[in-house]
Amino acid sequence: MKKILSYLIRIILSLLAITSIVILSYYVFKLNIIPNKYMNMFYIGYSLIIIVSLLFIINLFIKNRLIVKIISSMCLILISGGLLFIIPYFKTTDKFLKSTQVEFEGLNYSVVVLKHGDYKKIEDLKNLDIAYKDDDYKEDIKKEITSKIKYTEILSNDLSDLYKKLSDKEVDAIIIEDGYLTLAKEEIENFEENTKIIYTFKLKIKAHKEDTKVDISKPFIVYISGIDQWGSKVSDRGRSDVNQIMVINPKTHHILIVNTPRDYYVQLAGTTGLRDKLTHAGIYGVEKSIATLENLYDIDINNYIRINFDSLVKIVDLIGGIDIESDITFKSFHIKGWVVPEGMNHFNGKQALAYSRERYAYKDGDHHRGRNQQQVMEAIINKLTTSDEVMKNYNSILNSLEGTFKTDIPTGTITAFIKYQLDEMPKWNVESVQAYGFSSWGHTYSMPSYLLWVMEPDWSSIRTIKAKINEVLKEEVITNE
Repeated sequence: MKKILSYLIRIILSLLAITSIVILSYYVFKLNIIPNKYMNMFYIGYSLIIIVSLLFIINLFIKNRLIVKIISSMCLILISGGLLFIIPYFKTTDKFLKSTQVEFEGLNYSVVVLKHGDYKKIEDLKNLDIAYKDDDYKEDIKKEITSKIKYTEILSNDLSDLYKKLSDKEVDAIIIEDGYLTLAKEEIENFEENTKIIYTFKLKIKAHKEDTKVDISKPFIVYISGIDQWGSKVSDRGRSDVNQIMVINPKTHHILIVNTPRDYYVQLAGTTGLRDKLTHAGIYGVEKSIATLENLYDIDINNYIRINFDSLVKIVDLIGGIDIESDITFKSFHIKGWVVPEGMNHFNGKQALAYSRERYAYKDGDHHRGRNQQQVMEAIINKLTTSDEVMKNYNSILNSLEGTFKTDIPTGTITAFIKYQLDEMPKWNVESVQAYGFSSWGHTYSMPSYLLWVMEPDWSSIRTIKAKINEVLKEEVITNE
């Protein structure tokens, strides 16, 4: 019985080692993140397969050499243990990369009625008038509502007109997407107090992907969109309160971060007539924000990354916090009782978010908030590329970040950049610039009936940024020959 058990244990150990090698090989070649100079170490693993096979034979057929059995069994345990320790890193990476890729987006819609009316559910609107925007998704909305009730369709071109129709009782209900709903709550006086939601639904649409393909050995541009929403999942649309462009030159290890204020009064891409706040572009989808910034700076943005408030908090906490130097002492608007002293500070995630959202403490408000956001981004980049904290908590970081941001950067591009970073281990030179403007008031494309505070662009700062972007994109490594 002991002999049979001994054989069984050795067979299990041998099979475990072989299986581990096969699984690791699958992830190594699928992800392709190991630099070439380290691949020789991996090829040694294949040699281990031969060793494992020999050990398997030795374990089964050697009868009396106890020392050989012990050594071979220990080798199998060490091989299996080492591989089983490494495999979760690759598996977690693969799972995380998959979570960032979005083929379809979900648009959340709400059926809104007056709060003190008689309507309590969607069926109460049968044969009544329902209004919504005359846009690309009107047919999808119609299909959803007609599956529930018959109604009369009223189309409108802007959000403020929809609410006016509802408040004047020209229609019985309106249907608005979550991005518009957030905007209405902020910009339309007493909107929340006067309305209620009686039905919600989601439309599934094709996610936006930029057409350009990135060669990570050449300069490229990524748009960072931070939307003003909380939650464990990043919403597909919403006002983009953070609009940062990262110009990355791998040749010179230079990163330029360009900040454009949320209230910048610009012409939204594909529109004519009234300009709008840059932040409002996000409610039409990330493609609108990208195209608008491309037009503003005469650039081609290769890809985007979208995060929300929770994303930033998690990232900073998981990397052990960040160090930020504040130029003044101020009382935080977003964390009650918290005072940020002048000088160097160590921020956790919640504090980093509050710091990046602060504007009331500064004379130049939005401009200073933009600089704060750039400081936070620079600190995160420096921590990610120089600290061993990331590797120590690698699996927990990626598991916690899963689903907290979205991107159209292909997984192949991401893994190629990781491979490049591991291979070169470059020290990045991170530089920040920002667009400036002047306080003003104006009617906007999204809400033409309302006079809103906007920031008129300082076009001289735009010209300076354009020149700086071109400079970074065209930089070459200078060699001494």
